[in-house]
Amino acid sequence: MLLLLPVAAFANGLTTHVTISQDALPSLPEGDLAELLRDPELWFYLQNGTQFPDGGYAMGEAYSETAHWEPFQDLYFDWIKATYAGNYSSIEARQHIAYLFGLSSHGMGDQVFDSLYMQRAYVYDAASDWDNTSMDQATDVAIGAATGGQQTLEPYVPTDVFVPLMAEAGVTVDAETLEDGQFLTAVAITFGREAGSRPDQQELYRAQFPWAYDHMMDEGVDGAPYWESMVVARYWQVRWALLHDETSAFEPVMFTFPQDGDYAHPTDATSPESRVTVFFSRGLVADLLQPDFFEVHDAAGNEIALNEPWVFYGVSSHAVHLSPVEDWPADTDFTVTIHAGVPFIDGTTSLVESTFSFSTKPEPAAGNPEAPECGCASAGSPWSRLAFGAAAVFVVGRCRRPGRGLAGSPPAKAARLAARLPIAAEIR
Repeated sequence: MLLLLPVAAFANGLTTHVTISQDALPSLPEGDLAELLRDPELWFYLQNGTQFPDGGYAMGEAYSETAHWEPFQDLYFDWIKATYAGNYSSIEARQHIAYLFGLSSHGMGDQVFDSLYMQRAYVYDAASDWDNTSMDQATDVAIGAATGGQQTLEPYVPTDVFVPLMAEAGVTVDAETLEDGQFLTAVAITFGREAGSRPDQQELYRAQFPWAYDHMMDEGVDGAPYWESMVVARYWQVRWALLHDETSAFEPVMFTFPQDGDYAHPTDATSPESRVTVFFSRGLVADLLQPDFFEVHDAAGNEIALNEPWVFYGVSSHAVHLSPVEDWPADTDFTVTIHAGVPFIDGTTSLVESTFSFSTKPEPAAGNPEAPECGCASAGSPWSRLAFGAAAVFVVGRCRRPGRGLAGSPPAKAARLAARLPIAAEIR
């Protein structure tokens, strides 16, 4: 395989994205959503949907950026609701839902990775050539090496739906361009698998971004693919509930780093490790998000001075970083409060106050009755259970589990792109 791909791309590579979608599936609670997304017949649509948002980047096509974000995904979401009138039992409806949830996995995965993992890589791989080498290629090779890579599926886009929806989103694109872009995503999947199987390629990419390469399978690093899959599974459940108009128990906060009850939080205010990151269930109106929505107090009730909240990526982002003006006090417990009224891009605001706790104290030793068990957050915590109707969502604790991947062979398709695109690809 010969690939001449653009460099200096960021966020997850596509092998990583598909692995995240795959690894999110076991984290879903048993029920209709898990049954749908785990259906082997729908994996084709879930994987292709997961790949889709990156297809246009190599061609300089604007649809790629649009596809990453909730406003476009909401157009598809609304089209599904209107087309099937709440009855999602047909195979066609299920295929579209799987494709939509692939888009959701991709967009949310990038937000988690970029806001947490990549921010650390900027520090720990500061000597890397960020302008002329590609971290997403390097980390894709790492995932390919660790998991065996992903299966290269025949590219598919529901062009009859997406062309008019892109126009509604302000992007003019034709069906052939979408199909060409999706073919490129299949090339990238093949690259991750094939390069990840070759020791020379492993060493080449490890040398480019040594910290980012070596920590892709490290569940102790916030924003690593393991944690991306956890957040994606939670986001899928939010989207599923909204698809069924089950909003009575809607929680504004979806996931936090640190998680509720975590110990040993780093204190250095200048380090990305010390940030407190909140992922909201809906995209945010960044300009309306005020600092006084957030407060942090120690156990004695003293308020900790915070820098202005950083809405990572701004418009439509779900992620907000909180950081202290000075170092977090050592050996101290803290409570984070997010007040009601947080503005979302769908025109709603959060209706309830949310809280969670963390500590800079050392984690209790194993066997200590205060030590948290591996599994779920503490019972009664707002993050231990999120109810949507009869469904229950459980936050998975920091238990290690091996990564998984699918192996497969590339398709025969390698047609017309070399003539029109700045890429040469030979797949055999």
